[in-house]
Amino acid sequence: TPGTAEYEALSAAMDKGAKALKELKDAGVPVIWRPFHEFDGGWFWWGKGGAENFKKLWKMMYEKYTNEWELDNLIWALGFTASVPAEWYPGDEYVDIAGADTYVENDGSLIGMYNKVIDVVGTDMPVILHENGTIPNPESLESDGAYWGSFMTWHTEWINDAKWKTK
Repeated sequence: TPGTAEYEALSAAMDKGAKALKELKDAGVPVIWRPFHEFDGGWFWWGKGGAENFKKLWKMMYEKYTNEWELDNLIWALGFTASVPAEWYPGDEYVDIAGADTYVENDGSLIGMYNKVIDVVGTDMPVILHENGTIPNPESLESDGAYWGSFMTWHTEWINDAKWKTK
């Protein structure tokens, strides 16, 4: 809530982050910016207040970074969990890329999760698998029509342990 000590502290913390992002802007570096990831999971503070509070928080940062700090080098990436609940979506004008994440023990295409994201954001923006365990099998991605724009396999055991390696 504007005017509260909590709001002022959050705003100051966002300004601190914006200063670092401004250095990248000044150097001509675009940034895929994925703040508040897994917001709908309930395990991070930014999701504990529910969908309406999360959307206010997202829009606060977006407005501050875009209008006040003029950070036009940010590509705003919204990161759902695998459930992809539509009521958490802040709107097309605040998101450039949307996606979801999951850690499954198979190399399937995750077409169901992909379609959930498409159902929320439509087909006019890239959809990414922003965190995953096993790398999806390219053949199943193509045959199922799961056209993830990118994926990011999580660290450590998902990369190093042979039991998670696929073709």
